[in-house]
Amino acid sequence: MNKVCVVTGGGSGIGKAVAQMLPKDCTVIITGRNEEKLQKTADELNKEGCHIVVRACDVSKRSDVTSLAEYAKSLGEVKIVVNAAGISGSMGSSEKIYRINALGTVYVNQEFYKVMDKGSVICDVASNSAYMLPSFLTPKEKKYLLAITDEEAFIKAMVKKAHLTKKEEINASVAYLISKNFARWYSSKCAFKYMYNKGIRVFSVSPGFVKTPMTVKEDSPVSQHLLKYSGTQRGAEPEELGYVIASLCDERAGYLMGVDLLVDGGCITSGYSFLKARKLDECPSPEGNW
Repeated sequence: MNKVCVVTGGGSGIGKAVAQMLPKDCTVIITGRNEEKLQKTADELNKEGCHIVVRACDVSKRSDVTSLAEYAKSLGEVKIVVNAAGISGSMGSSEKIYRINALGTVYVNQEFYKVMDKGSVICDVASNSAYMLPSFLTPKEKKYLLAITDEEAFIKAMVKKAHLTKKEEINASVAYLISKNFARWYSSKCAFKYMYNKGIRVFSVSPGFVKTPMTVKEDSPVSQHLLKYSGTQRGAEPEELGYVIASLCDERAGYLMGVDLLVDGGCITSGYSFLKARKLDECPSPEGNW
């Protein structure tokens, strides 16, 4: 039977790199909201020997994700799903960020769980920002559980939490941090259930600064400060994340599940935090923290 892989957010950045790295003997469906952009990516990768097909999908709409899962199943055995769709704090309102980054993760995991079988893999792409969230801004688990039981109550609670700072200019940034913290949490919650019930392996990957169209400019003050805390002193190339994710989705990594893998050049390990980023002039250099 034909093997099928699905990459949400596959039109550019990490998603495109993952699609490029997945096995060439698989049919890879790349999805996103801009079909023209997706087709351009598909044409480019197919010239390299990939077998890429395009399907428009807005992961913030469960009906879109359901249709995507059914389409993938119609093409063959769904073996790998990489949920790389997401937006940053500069790309929309707090509510939009939660609907795409958080509820989108719920929809992708739940709908593909229905069409996947033993030996398949779901990788949720979170962010190292999930580790930067101050404890006073981190929602309690019972609030996260609303995403499963009452989606609108979840959105209302999360927006309220992001606005606790009372500073309009950073509300969306806080929402982004919370949304990625949620994605990491939800992925871990799915892991045991999905493996125990159907033999589906689930894990998440948290990239650091990756040079994609979604990230802020590498020469911005915040980016420069963040990169100071990276052992590599640079942002990652999308291909580096693509290789890591594709490798972990390989069946030879079959014992890895239920964890989040930080791929951020050591940024979090070295002590970077969101609060330090808000006070650039006051923050000591990594060299002075030993």
